[in-house]
Amino acid sequence: MACVPASGGGAARTCMGIVDEAGRLEREGHPILHLEKGELDLDTPEPVKRAAVDALMANRTRYSHSCGLPELREAIAGYYSRRYQVTIDPGRIVVHPGSSAALLEVFIALLSPGDEVVLPDPGYPAYPSFVRAARGVPVLAGSADNGFQHTAALVRDRLSPRTSAILINFPSNPIGSVVGLRDLAEFAELGPMIVADEVYHGLEADGTLSPSILQVTDDAVVVGSFSKAYAMTGWRLGYLIVPHTLREAVTRLHSDLFVGTNTFTQWAAIVALAGAEGIQRTLREELNARRASLLGQLPRLGLELAHAPDGGFYVFARQPAGTGSSAEFAAELLSRTHVAITPGSVFGPSGEGNIRFSLSEPAEQIVEAMGRVEEFLADLRTTTAAR
Repeated sequence: MACVPASGGGAARTCMGIVDEAGRLEREGHPILHLEKGELDLDTPEPVKRAAVDALMANRTRYSHSCGLPELREAIAGYYSRRYQVTIDPGRIVVHPGSSAALLEVFIALLSPGDEVVLPDPGYPAYPSFVRAARGVPVLAGSADNGFQHTAALVRDRLSPRTSAILINFPSNPIGSVVGLRDLAEFAELGPMIVADEVYHGLEADGTLSPSILQVTDDAVVVGSFSKAYAMTGWRLGYLIVPHTLREAVTRLHSDLFVGTNTFTQWAAIVALAGAEGIQRTLREELNARRASLLGQLPRLGLELAHAPDGGFYVFARQPAGTGSSAEFAAELLSRTHVAITPGSVFGPSGEGNIRFSLSEPAEQIVEAMGRVEEFLADLRTTTAAR
């Protein structure tokens, strides 16, 4: 049952292409069910919003220190102390306008032309772009034949004399996998600098918090964000924690590239960190309900999990056989049913043949969306049988 490419064309077959096409259909008045987004439909907590307004009204609108408010960097260090029991010099923390800017900056500081970075495959689609922008070479560690588990053993096979860094992401996008301290130690023992994308920390399915790479080594980079675990995507606020060996290079580069980060949002982030445990508990409870709702629908639709999600807010499932490429499947599903999902191919070669559902809608909307998917698959089977 091969899917016919949707009228949206090639642009609709990428991650942002699907988002843009869904937005276009929505503007035309079509009711879109969004299971493609990398953000939740939940609002930023009220105390955090009030703190931003209070900062504005107090005229906290001028430049902060280029690396971030000292008060915020101390708050981030305090959070890591109570959450992970690690001591961090606030001088190692650099506040950013989002984690994407942070990743780009650290690769520019870390890489020389031709240096390699081993990346998870499937993984966040922008990772290779960040590496290439820094004149590096992305090397993908495909995990499809390893049960979609990104492990140190997989990475070891991709190391070369040009390997300068290894990027890890747990809980991961798009898989939702979580690892323990021993797994992190095995990555650290490989030798190259570990760049740990920890933006989904705090959103683990069972509430058992993910360990940080800083619990096993100080000689690593952490990329953090307020977007996912605090429902603050539009605030564009992230940070780096860098080892002392990178501190001078990163801070010098940061002052030239960014000057600083939005000041009043930083004051709000301090309030977010103070209430982190409660905020993240509320998000986890909501995500657990949504995840259970979606997972409960999959067997009825004949869809199999590629990997059981342990955290984050995504579910990665195997695409039904004979339905074309994952991009064709996602584009056709959006065109016919107005349910937006993400094709697995955008996450790397190992993602092909799979589709990613986001828990970006309430449970009742997820149930409705899966009902539309069920009808779509039934129509495909009927069409195939008639041929």
